[in-house]
Amino acid sequence: METILPDIPFQNTTVGEEIPCYEIEAFSKHEVNRNHFNERGDTKVTHLVMHYTVCEFLSTMKLFTEDKPDGRVSAHYVITEAEQNVPGGVLFRVVPEDKCAWHAGTSFWRGSRNLNNMSIGIENVNKGFHDKDDDGRSRTWYPFDSAQIDTLGRLSRDIVQRHQIQPFNIVGHADIAPYRKEDPGILFPWDTLYHNYGVGAWLDQDERTPSAIAQKYNPREPLPSSTSEAFFLTSLKEYGYEVEDTRSVQSNNNVVLAFKAHFSHNQKPGEYNATLDDQAMFWAWGLSAKYKAF
Repeated sequence: METILPDIPFQNTTVGEEIPCYEIEAFSKHEVNRNHFNERGDTKVTHLVMHYTVCEFLSTMKLFTEDKPDGRVSAHYVITEAEQNVPGGVLFRVVPEDKCAWHAGTSFWRGSRNLNNMSIGIENVNKGFHDKDDDGRSRTWYPFDSAQIDTLGRLSRDIVQRHQIQPFNIVGHADIAPYRKEDPGILFPWDTLYHNYGVGAWLDQDERTPSAIAQKYNPREPLPSSTSEAFFLTSLKEYGYEVEDTRSVQSNNNVVLAFKAHFSHNQKPGEYNATLDDQAMFWAWGLSAKYKAF
């Protein structure tokens, strides 16, 4: 790794449950603008935010440590995917957890705004997607590296346990900033994180019927027999999304896209659209009942 990052000092360390990690060392006062963070103070960490980089590893690390007076960005952790000279699943801590990294930006979740100071951000090296090609084929998303996801799962589980983060506060960047961001995208393995590592919110297979939700979670009201934009958007708002107008799906297209990518249509890139259907209705209702607002 030393030859990959010749201008960025780092050392070997571990995170939490002995997860191997490279830690970026703080830059000197002569390069203070390369430290892309500020003090968190006494603010408690209550959120974990997932990202993808849309660029390769070296470009990510240069972006997170470049020396410039403003417009700096960062995340607490970066996890590699397999690329030339870089194996997948290698963990880098760019910003200490007790510092505030600049990864969430203008954001909202469950009544809280501008989540940087109360969150930990994890960047997964991934190209994101490319849009329609010359033959008019639809958007293509890039899958995530399996070694990367294993490291992510173990790291996330450790962070969640140490900071006691609630499942509904483990979110994607698109969930908290849907009009600016689409990451970590529709192929991000939320199901795997939930079932293999106990990370995040999800509906188990035995919860995916109206009767199961009604019996286990006593929802505020029954699931309508047909699609209802107002009911769906109210459920999204109750779960945590910022929905100002609960009358129209069209006026909340980006919120709907974020929700479907995370939950109801995850791993279904061909259905990445803002159309309201029965599956989205059910998941919004079920999640809002299972994870009632606190």
